Amino acid sequence: MKTLRKITFIIVLATVAASTSGCFGEFALTRKVYTWNDNVASSRFVKTLVFYGLTIIPVYEVAGFADLIIFNLIEFWTGSNPIAMTEGEYEYQLVEHNGIQYKIEATHAQFNILKISQNEQEQLVSFQFNDDQILAVTKDSEVLVGTISQ
Repeated sequence: MKTLRKITFIIVLATVAASTSGCFGEFALTRKVYTWNDNVASSRFVKTLVFYGLTIIPVYEVAGFADLIIFNLIEFWTGSNPIAMTEGEYEYQLVEHNGIQYKIEATHAQFNILKISQNEQEQLVSFQFNDDQILAVTKDSEVLVGTISQ
């Protein structure tokens, strides 16, 4: 149990340090959780109780970790964060690794990685975001990566 608390503390500390430095991304998912928490009630007391609950559950920790590991990395490589994009925005980046070309696409609620070979595109994975969950979808499966709120 103490190890879990130490790991959680380190993740929270890393998230706070990275989010205050300004050079590691927008932390858009964590901000969405915070905005939802801020709009849950007009009372500061209720907002604080909800904040504590979301920290204990650990919604903030999961959102911060997803931002730190997934979305800020996406933002680093593509120049934008798919969670922070507005409806109708589309960006893509072509990347070559070990002689294989990949296309990385980002829209408001989706992030796709495609393998390009001989004028064909094969979708490898798609991360899809909605109001309360993040899904990783491949041609063979759909996996729930995380939930944003209860």
